[in-house]
Amino acid sequence: MKVLAVILISIGLILAPIIGFLYPDWRIMQGKEELSEWQQYGIHALAIGVLLIMFVFANLLIE
Repeated sequence: MKVLAVILISIGLILAPIIGFLYPDWRIMQGKEELSEWQQYGIHALAIGVLLIMFVFANLLIE
């Protein structure tokens, strides 16, 4: 189970920067309008939330 927990944390560590930093730039490259300041805050909060959820799931698997 510890191996699965490590995999979950690794997925979270990979997804957090992709969601938080690369998604807004990818959206601009697709020709869509830029995100507002509050939308950017929401995207960053979502990235942190994904990492925290993976951490919680990993802790549930270990215990």
